[in-house]
Amino acid sequence: MSESHNYEFELGNRATSTPGQKKRPPLITNPPGENPSPCVLARSVALAMGVRFVVMVTICSALVINSLFNQATPVFLNENYCGPCPRNWICYRNNCYQFFSERKTWLQSQASCMSQNSSLLKIYSKEDQDFLKLVKSYHWMGLVQNAANGSWQWEDGSLLSPSQLTLIEMENGTCVVYGSNFKGYTENCLTPNTYICMQRTV
Repeated sequence: MSESHNYEFELGNRATSTPGQKKRPPLITNPPGENPSPCVLARSVALAMGVRFVVMVTICSALVINSLFNQATPVFLNENYCGPCPRNWICYRNNCYQFFSERKTWLQSQASCMSQNSSLLKIYSKEDQDFLKLVKSYHWMGLVQNAANGSWQWEDGSLLSPSQLTLIEMENGTCVVYGSNFKGYTENCLTPNTYICMQRTV
């Protein structure tokens, strides 16, 4: 009798556990109310940082584009090598230019340019100085009226030619400020204005 019981017991054990069969570990799930897994957190943080990056790039691009279109003075790359311009000056077609934002009288502006081994702006050629047509605002240039005969002459003593500049005479003006499109406007020499210095390299 006891032998038959032992035999049934062994059969029962064999039926419930197959040799070589491994038990699967129980699934681990987060019960409601517990923190999400680290993978979910990492994905959320990466997504948020990506969105922030795109927004920042868009804002920076808009600011750069806006500043390029609204500059008061033009900035140009060297069209070709044109000699030893002072540091931070604009080199364009064998001339060096600097736009100064400080406001001075005509004589003070002239003295400032001379101290930097240059002179106030002179128009030599509309073709060679074509970038000047893009200049905004008004800047002192090296053109004054000769008190003796009323003629307009450059700092170097040469007379103004109609092909160089269109001069618009205003009341009580014996010095000239440069506007855009090769136009000069007479101005009281004591009026503070910004100014353009220029060096010829040839």
